[in-house]
Amino acid sequence: MFRRQLRRTAMAMLVAVLAAAGVQLATGAPAAAVRTVYYDASRTGEFRTNFDQAAQIWNSRVSNVRLLAGTPASITIYVDDGWPRAQPTGLGSGRIWMGRTAVNQGYDRNRIAAHEIGHILGLPDRRTGLCTDLMSGSSAPVSCRNANPSSTEASRVNSLFAGSLAAPASTTYTWTGDSDIEPLVVGGRPASENYSFMVYVSGCTGTLIKGNWAVTAKHCSTPSSVRVGSVNRSSGGTVVRVTRAVNHPSVDVKLLQLASSVTYAPAPIPSTSGAVGTATRIIGWGQTCAPRGCGSAPAVANELDTSIVADSRCSGINGPYEICTNNTNGNSGACYGDSGGPQVRRVNGVWNLIGATSRAGNNNSTCATGPSIYVDLPSIRSWISTQVRGLPA
Repeated sequence: MFRRQLRRTAMAMLVAVLAAAGVQLATGAPAAAVRTVYYDASRTGEFRTNFDQAAQIWNSRVSNVRLLAGTPASITIYVDDGWPRAQPTGLGSGRIWMGRTAVNQGYDRNRIAAHEIGHILGLPDRRTGLCTDLMSGSSAPVSCRNANPSSTEASRVNSLFAGSLAAPASTTYTWTGDSDIEPLVVGGRPASENYSFMVYVSGCTGTLIKGNWAVTAKHCSTPSSVRVGSVNRSSGGTVVRVTRAVNHPSVDVKLLQLASSVTYAPAPIPSTSGAVGTATRIIGWGQTCAPRGCGSAPAVANELDTSIVADSRCSGINGPYEICTNNTNGNSGACYGDSGGPQVRRVNGVWNLIGATSRAGNNNSTCATGPSIYVDLPSIRSWISTQVRGLPA
């Protein structure tokens, strides 16, 4: 017994001595490797201390990466009179500009610095308007002084540097002075035209496909009436009573029969939706910020230009009958309230209806964190035509 205790004591002393000398002993499962990322803020003038403080903030919040000032650096930081911006060239590498325009408008220097470093660490903009979200950037009020990443943001950086998540594609992120988070589909813009085929479906969105028929998502409740022909969900257009709903037997589509025909032009459904890379637009009255329940639907429908991407980008997609639709810039896409809404593409100058919003393509309750899944309406065009007794040519 005494000998065993003596051996334990000797081993503990050895570990302590080696640790003091900077040597670590393996004690079971290996710890995740910490990657050191050097930054050069020597060109930032009066903002040098802000980037040093921002680096310290990140070092206190994440464990798989450590930011140190030094050269040669993988992050080079500059200053100019424009907007702050970041240009990642890889995970943990790139260029940052501290733009004086934002500082002159009153935005917090440390928040800007930490936000731009966040882009280099793999985080996209998330314009939620919340001060608690570092990556909400300028969408939060100018009075916001929070320079700390949220636990979700820090966790994502840890996962990226641990290799459990794929690094986002390189792009340039610009801090803008626009704090208006009203654009829909998270990251979109107010409707640029009065789409005649828009249908408001009490908490969901729909599309007019014939004078007395509309299409929406099967998972939406059936309303007693809908507003047709206006991009404003509370005014304009025509309110029409719904007399019948027809659910598709397998995909997330519901047809709504209206009590009377309207004079607004419906959206034609083409024979095919388009190949991967086809430019499309999504429109709807969905929630404009990403987390579930973070805000109400806008009064005016919003639009987002996006594209069709490979089915492999969407989890659980039914390829022959569904479309995987890109989350533009990694942070924009459909959200709660957009369900059933149109995905359209231009054919000979006319908006053609190819999809109806169904669900997230990454099983995440936070919107726009991955591509969205839309029902491929051309794939069921014959079924729709049968139900409505003939679609317009």
